Amino acid sequence: MTNTSRRTLLKWALGAGQFALLERAGLLGSSVAHAAADTDAPSRLAVLYIPGGYRPAYYFTPLDDADIPLCIPAPGGYSGEPAFFTASQVVNLAAPNGPYKPLRTWQSWNPADPAARGSYSPLMYGFSHFALHEQLSVLHGIDQGTNDHASAFISSMCGVAGADYRAPAVHSVIANHLYEKYRESRPLPFVVVTGERGMPVGMGLPSHASPVSVPSIEALRPLLSAKPEDNAWWRGLDARTEGPELNARGQPTGSTLKTTTVERFSLSRAQQLMDRSTAKVDSYLEGLHGSLSSVSRVLATDVVSMLEGTKGIDTLKTNRPAYLSSYLSESFTYTFGLANFHLTGLDPRMDLALRLLKSDLCTSVHVSLKLDFDTHNGMGHGYSCAHGRGLMDCVARFLGELKAAPAPGKPGKTLLDDTLVLVMSEFGRSWASRNSDGTYSLPDDHHPYTSVCFAGGNVAGNRQVGSYTPRGLGVPVDIIEETGQPSKRVPRSADVVTTALRIMGMDSHQFFIPGGYGEVVGLRKA
Repeated sequence: MTNTSRRTLLKWALGAGQFALLERAGLLGSSVAHAAADTDAPSRLAVLYIPGGYRPAYYFTPLDDADIPLCIPAPGGYSGEPAFFTASQVVNLAAPNGPYKPLRTWQSWNPADPAARGSYSPLMYGFSHFALHEQLSVLHGIDQGTNDHASAFISSMCGVAGADYRAPAVHSVIANHLYEKYRESRPLPFVVVTGERGMPVGMGLPSHASPVSVPSIEALRPLLSAKPEDNAWWRGLDARTEGPELNARGQPTGSTLKTTTVERFSLSRAQQLMDRSTAKVDSYLEGLHGSLSSVSRVLATDVVSMLEGTKGIDTLKTNRPAYLSSYLSESFTYTFGLANFHLTGLDPRMDLALRLLKSDLCTSVHVSLKLDFDTHNGMGHGYSCAHGRGLMDCVARFLGELKAAPAPGKPGKTLLDDTLVLVMSEFGRSWASRNSDGTYSLPDDHHPYTSVCFAGGNVAGNRQVGSYTPRGLGVPVDIIEETGQPSKRVPRSADVVTTALRIMGMDSHQFFIPGGYGEVVGLRKA
């Protein structure tokens, strides 16, 4: 990366945020990626997003036993499902790993029969069933810097709250970082399967790091299928010839590209128009040329056929966990009561995300899960507890599917070993508080402090880093600042992004987040 001052970087991030200018300046290394040097670092990123703001202390609680009755309501129910718990019902998933609290959760299931329901709930048992504590830790008490939905979503994605992006989304940073290493095999560097709360933005990065919306294989078929029956008008024009890939100025990039006659003509146009106008126009042409090259690579790969030929949901079907026996036949589902609620419709988006990762077609995947937790009503806490634990168990099944699949091209590694999975929401929600008469106040509004789950390769297992006060405020944690100096402060969203990038093998000088940033100690495997 070019040796650029922080003042200049901040000026670009806040002012001249045009991606072409940043690329020309060399700030982002243009399209040249920096492959991870850490051999344990994963090469994929999956973000599972829970919309609306969730209450993670109901799923993995970092609270001391004495604090639990102060802010966790007494056991009750929601829509026929058990809700809330006491300190005596909280169990460790495994023995502590170092000087950190282990993963702790309410044991809502029957240990003798995890599938039992009624006064029990199997939800959250998936983390034990798949032994996910081995590659899972949670960071608590993160200050998002805002309690506005749109601003907090941006904060979760890039580490800086605001009305607009002032840094690229973490998915785009990773897609760009690994682009050069995987440009031949991963024609879709960054895919958004669903994005109910918004689309992550690759602000300032080359076109190959921008998100591509792929809600289904059917949505790809009209544009990217190589089958004549899908796109008959390409018949006779789809013959491809392999040759050196050229940049917008006609210089070899070092890679090869299989192009059609039409694509070769289109790609040659930028070279003829360069240096005939302003630098901004040249930058726009470079970006357009890069986009055309990416499209050509996608078409040559025939991603539709590859996705169709890849099994997404596999192990959950062929070896369905027994604890799910009383639920519907879908893999990502749960039920409240006899039939008070059935979660349906999550399978297609999870299946597509798994296909994208298993087929090795992409580097970054973003999936917004079903349901929205922006409840604003008197039942909000019960909703957050019951549905939140339900969705988190679906997350466990997703991680279990990755753990059962081999990592493409990496013998001896699972797909979970080679993927960093982040589970997050835009912020938290108001905390419960016990009144002097033993009842609980249950406000249900936005709350700027939240938690993020880190799972997969290069993640230290079975740790809860950070915590909350009984009022839901974050507490200081150990952080290595961007300068390399240690500090102790409440973590911010920028620290979440930094820690994720460090787990992915990037050094702190290879990215920039306005406002300062650091790596939270204890989440990356030592």
